[in-house]
Amino acid sequence: MTGPPEHSGRTAFFRDFLRLADPFWRIGPQRWQARGWTLALGLLGAAQVALAIRLNLWNADFFDALERRSMDRFLTQIGVFAAIVAGAMLTNACHMVARRRLNIAWRAWLTQRVVGEWMEEARHYQIAQIPGDHDNADGRIAEDIRIVTEYAIDLAHSLLYAILLLVTFVGLLWTLSGRVTVLGFDMPGHMVALSFGYAAAGSVVAFLLGRPLVRATDLRQTREADFRFGLVRARETAEPIALARGEARERSRIATLFDGIRPAWAAQTQGLSRLTGFSAGYLTLAPVFPILVTTPRYMAGTITLGGVMQIAQAFQQVTAALSWPVDNLQRIAEWRASVERVLSLEEAVQVVRAEAARAGPDAIMLDRSAGRGLGARDLCVAAPDGTALLSDITLHVAPGERVLVDGDPEAAQALFRVLAGIWPWGRGVVDLPPDADVTTIGEKPHLPEGPLHDALIFPEAAAGFPADLAAAALEAVGLDALVPRLAESADWDGALGSVELQRLAIARVLLHRPRWILLGDSTTALEPTEADRMVDLIATALPESALLVLGRHPGAAERFTRRLTLRRLPGGDVLLHEIHARRQAATQPRRRPLPLVDWLRRGYEHRDMG
Repeated sequence: MTGPPEHSGRTAFFRDFLRLADPFWRIGPQRWQARGWTLALGLLGAAQVALAIRLNLWNADFFDALERRSMDRFLTQIGVFAAIVAGAMLTNACHMVARRRLNIAWRAWLTQRVVGEWMEEARHYQIAQIPGDHDNADGRIAEDIRIVTEYAIDLAHSLLYAILLLVTFVGLLWTLSGRVTVLGFDMPGHMVALSFGYAAAGSVVAFLLGRPLVRATDLRQTREADFRFGLVRARETAEPIALARGEARERSRIATLFDGIRPAWAAQTQGLSRLTGFSAGYLTLAPVFPILVTTPRYMAGTITLGGVMQIAQAFQQVTAALSWPVDNLQRIAEWRASVERVLSLEEAVQVVRAEAARAGPDAIMLDRSAGRGLGARDLCVAAPDGTALLSDITLHVAPGERVLVDGDPEAAQALFRVLAGIWPWGRGVVDLPPDADVTTIGEKPHLPEGPLHDALIFPEAAAGFPADLAAAALEAVGLDALVPRLAESADWDGALGSVELQRLAIARVLLHRPRWILLGDSTTALEPTEADRMVDLIATALPESALLVLGRHPGAAERFTRRLTLRRLPGGDVLLHEIHARRQAATQPRRRPLPLVDWLRRGYEHRDMG
C-alpha cells in the first residue's frame, strides 16, 4: 500500500488541487453545465475588457469634443457613454449570475463528494483516532470548501481580467506614449515603463511599511485571545469563584489581561497610520501622475486633451493589472490555506480507507458468511498508532447467550469497536452477522433531532413501528414519562440525562428485536439493580437473541452465562509496523507549499484591516 501523498512544493500543491477540482468539469454529473458557465465567464470577462477599451477610446473622443467646444460631438459622446454604461451593467449582471451559478454548483458537488467519503464506513470516526492536520471536519466542509470554490473562481476571473487588461492596454499605452527624448536618448513607449515603475515602487514601499505591522497585529491577536480565554475561564468556573468570594481577584485578573491589549493596539495604530497615509497618497496620485507627465506634450501641441485623458486612463488600467498579485495576496493565502485543509481531510480519509482495506496476515478480516454469528478468531487488537492492545482473542457468542467482557476499560472498548466493524487496526478474523440482524450501541445511543418517535427507532423508519409499540417499549424500561412526548420534536441528546439515554437505548433494542445485541458501556449510568433489570428484560423479551456486553457493567456478573476478563498488553510493543511508521511520519512538521505567498503577505496585512 502506498503512503499518503506529499505536498512538498508548489507543483504537488497545484496537482493535488486539480485532483480535487478537475472531476467536476471532467466527469461530474453537471459537467456540461459547468463547462458552459465557465465558457460564459471567460466570454463575459473578455466583454468587460472590451468595454474598458471602448471607455478608453471614449475618453479621447469626449475630451476632444470639450476641447473643440463642439456641442454635436458632445451630445454624440453622451449617447456613446450611455451605451457603454448599459453594456457594463448588463455584462456585470450576467457575469455575477454566471459566477454564482458555477460557484454553488461546484461547491455542492465538492461538498457531496467530501461528505460522502467522510461519512462512509465509519471513516468520520476513524480519522479522529489518527494524528494529522484534519481536525474540525465540520469547519473544513462548511467553510473551507466554500472558500476553495468561491475564491478559486473569483481569483481565476480577476487574474484573467488582469492579464487581458495588461495585454491590451500595454499595447495601447505604448502606442499612445509616442516617442520622447530624455537626456539625449530616444525613448519609445515611456509611459509603459513609468506604469511598471509606479506599480513596483508602490508595492515595495507598501511591503516595507507593512512588515512591522505584522508583528504588531500578531501581538494584538495574541493578547485578544488571552483576554477571551480569561473571560471563558471565568464563565466556566463561575460557581467556584462565587463560593470562594473571588470576584475581586477575577476582576483584577481580567483587567490586567485587557491592559495587555493597549500597547499592541497602539503599535498597530501607528503602523496603520503610516500605511493608510501612504495608500491615500498612492491612490490619489495614480490618476493625476500620468496627466502631470503628459502635460508638457499637451502644452507643446503634440497631443490633444483627449489624448491626455486616454493616456491617463490606460495608465491606471495597466497599474491596476500589475497590482493584481499585491491586491490578492491575502485572498490567495486564505484560499491556499483552505485548499490545504480540505486536502488534509481528504488525505486522512484516504489513509483510513486504505488501512481498513488491508488484506493478509497483518489485517483484520471481517467474515460476514451466513451462520458465522458474532465473535473473533485469533484476534490481535492494536491502538491507532500500531502498538498492541490485545492479543490472541478467540470468542464466539451463540444465539440465546449473554456474555460479559470486562477488565481493562480501554481494551474492552477497543474490542467493542472491532466487533462493531469500525476499528480496522489489528489482525485476525472477526465474525459479523448481517447488519440487519445486529444492533450496536455504545455508551449512549445516537438520537437525531426531531420527533422522539423517530429518534427512538433510529435508523429504521417510524412507519414500521407504531406509536403503541414505542410506548410499550418506553414503559418497559421505566420511561413512562416520555410516552406523552413521542410526537414532540427536540434535541434529545441534550434534553435527556445519561440514565434516560441508556434506558432509551434498551427500549430501542426491544423494538428492533435483533438476533445479535452488542453493547459497549451501555449500562454504566444505571444503578446496579437497574442494570441487572435491563439485562433480565432483554433475556425475557428476546430469549433467542445473543447479548454481548463489553466494558463496565455495574450489575452482577451472574446475570450472564459467560464472562471474559481482558488484560491489556504492556505498552510499547509494535503490532502493525507499517502503520506505526506512518503515524511517526505524520507527527513531523510539513513544509507548506507556496512559501513566497506567506513571506510577501506579511508586508500587505494592512489591506484587510480597518
